[in-house]
Amino acid sequence: MLNERQLALLNALESQPAAPGTLAQQTGVSARTILRDIDYINFTLGGKARISASGSAVYQLDIIDRKQYFQLLQRHDNDDRLLALLLIRPVTTRAQLADALNLPDAWIAERLPRLRQRYARAFTLASRPGAGYFVDVDQDKRIILLANLFKKDPLVYPLSGINPAVLGRLHARCQTLTAWPDIHSDYLVSVLLAVYALRQHPILSTGCPDINALEACCEQAGLWPGPDVLSVVFRRLDRLQHSANAITPQYVADHLTTLASPAQPQAIDAQLTDELTAHLKRCVAMPNWFPESRPGSMNHLKAAWPAAFDMSVKFINQLRKVMDIPLIDSDLPGLYFACALERHHSEWTPIVLLADQNAIATINKMAIEREVMNCRVVVVLTPEALAAVQDECQPALIVNNSHYLLDDSQRDVLPIRNIITAAGIEQIKDFLASAFIRQQPDRFFPPEGSFHYANGPDESWDEVIAAVTTQLLEKTAITQDEALRICQREREGENLVVNHVAIPHCWSEVQRPFRGYFITLERRDSGER
Repeated sequence: MLNERQLALLNALESQPAAPGTLAQQTGVSARTILRDIDYINFTLGGKARISASGSAVYQLDIIDRKQYFQLLQRHDNDDRLLALLLIRPVTTRAQLADALNLPDAWIAERLPRLRQRYARAFTLASRPGAGYFVDVDQDKRIILLANLFKKDPLVYPLSGINPAVLGRLHARCQTLTAWPDIHSDYLVSVLLAVYALRQHPILSTGCPDINALEACCEQAGLWPGPDVLSVVFRRLDRLQHSANAITPQYVADHLTTLASPAQPQAIDAQLTDELTAHLKRCVAMPNWFPESRPGSMNHLKAAWPAAFDMSVKFINQLRKVMDIPLIDSDLPGLYFACALERHHSEWTPIVLLADQNAIATINKMAIEREVMNCRVVVVLTPEALAAVQDECQPALIVNNSHYLLDDSQRDVLPIRNIITAAGIEQIKDFLASAFIRQQPDRFFPPEGSFHYANGPDESWDEVIAAVTTQLLEKTAITQDEALRICQREREGENLVVNHVAIPHCWSEVQRPFRGYFITLERRDSGER
């Protein structure tokens, strides 16, 4: 365990960063001894906190898990003690805070701005000239904030009649209560302690709820808070449970539906809905505005599953607009989305390989299945066999590795000759990445802004453009003047074709919304470049 010098070193670094020379002067040892102490402290803390060097050879203490850190040192978190006093007392001066906590006034002056910045999203720490500091929240949120502190450390603020023995009995008795199934007993006890600590405040409670079961638990534990306190506890727990009951799978599914992307329609399944519902129920039933450890970094999730990361961020932001709750473990929804994507991406993607020779086909089949994840290659040797396979399933891609010329209507065909190289594998990966869009364009483009044109094999690009503009005129989508200008622009220069998608010459300096129409063709234009 840590000796007195090492504890003093931690205490000094909790207030502000310091250089080894300064710490050596404060503790009466050499700078080399301070560096050895820092190594030993980091080893003893085991990841709960860490002393690290910053710029200009200054060392600072970075507390990662505050609860475990202060439990290891067998003392209370002074930040939590300060915050508890601010929540319990309506208004208090800096001198009163320093006297109550037995800490220097300079420490209080340094910590108050940090608390205001650290918890800016949870509450407003305000001040009144000539009166002091106070937490500007309503009674309900004040109870929850204080309950969060008592959940971290039930003895963070001394309460009459509360000791470890009473707390143990109270936890045991509250486990028998069934009125609030989504609220754990330790959170229930924390709410009870919070209201008990605020018993000197004006109590806003109406009616006479049935507090008999709650009162019996307190009496059996050796605590008599009074009917007014228990009424407030009962009604606050009832509101939390009522909010949790409103979080249903249908409620979550409705929010998920608004976030679903056409490219990922299968990402939302029953398991994802159930996992998110359970997570939100915990967040609503037991709000936690003071996470006990630093939230995990989502960078790894963003790198591995960018789609899951984006969907989870949108989901969380949408929920925060409709409910004022802290979403604990904000990276968990992202992991739920990633697992849902993984479940559906793990399904086999059928690829048909049309080949001439069995030997080359076997080599290519092994190369594709090795390099392209979650695919199953079916080898066929004739167009007739290919047609038979297509009758049984819809392949995501047909790799034409033969001398046969397939019909132009086969849009999901990628011609690759001989043994497939690394460049060919990349072509296959790129093709599969957009296969879903090509196979189901109606999911991405609304009917009023798109249509299919069956162009003939000998039809030129000018004839295609003329026919397309005629159809758009018939739909009153464009005017006669716009049709003439489109045809004129297409005749002026070569049309840009990217991945067989024609990009029209559509630049303009007119400050008005741009209209686009998506037209698919039956076959490629013979003059495509």
